[in-house]
Amino acid sequence: MAAAAELRWDTLEQRKHDGENLYHRLYEWKMQQLPADVRRFCDPETSAPRRKELLQLLRSLEEASSCQRLQILFSFSVPSPQVLQLLAALGLPLVSAGAGTGYWEFLLRSRGLDVVAFDQNTIFPPEMRYTEVLTGGPELLENHPDRALFLAWPDADETSHFSLDCLAYFRGHTLFHVGELLGETLSSNPWGQSTSRAFQLSLAEDFCCVKRIRLPSWPGQVDSFSVWKRKNPQFVLCDGAHFQYAETELEV
Repeated sequence: MAAAAELRWDTLEQRKHDGENLYHRLYEWKMQQLPADVRRFCDPETSAPRRKELLQLLRSLEEASSCQRLQILFSFSVPSPQVLQLLAALGLPLVSAGAGTGYWEFLLRSRGLDVVAFDQNTIFPPEMRYTEVLTGGPELLENHPDRALFLAWPDADETSHFSLDCLAYFRGHTLFHVGELLGETLSSNPWGQSTSRAFQLSLAEDFCCVKRIRLPSWPGQVDSFSVWKRKNPQFVLCDGAHFQYAETELEV
């Protein structure tokens, strides 16, 4: 693992790292530097002073390599080489909704994928963005019915309806989800920190999850990458039970 001095991320060009996945390298380096008990920052059996110390290590914006600062500079979820390779192998044109800094999208474009990215949130200034991110809302999906939808941590909390609106406008057959899902979270909200309960229920009703890969996760997160295929809306009666067809095989 490279020493800290070998990993430079002060400027946008340094963070782009010629299209290599610098964020993943920083994640591995940072996790080696953090104390062994860092994931116990939310454990009630850990003393309150120690929990405070651990939380400070994770969330301090004054520390250049704190987990939260790296998430702001790159993305909430860490792209893994396995997932990037899978997306590149599938080769589907993508439309990314809620792209944020555009880090995932930059890496995917660097690997030859055709990606349209947009975000209705303008919190990230152009000098923090890795690639072109259009400004717009879920209605933009109507212009891209032939693309697969890519969603990475699109909702801030349960009051957000961004992901649900995206699902309503989306007409394609394949959806990629990055973040937490029902039961895969340390949050007191069982639906996780990435997409709302309403979105996940609607997603499960109209789509079938055909693949899921655990992502490298910062302490406090349980991230995964999942592939969802749209189900045929017509029910078919098969030996007394109703089924809906979906393409469950991935063509790589």
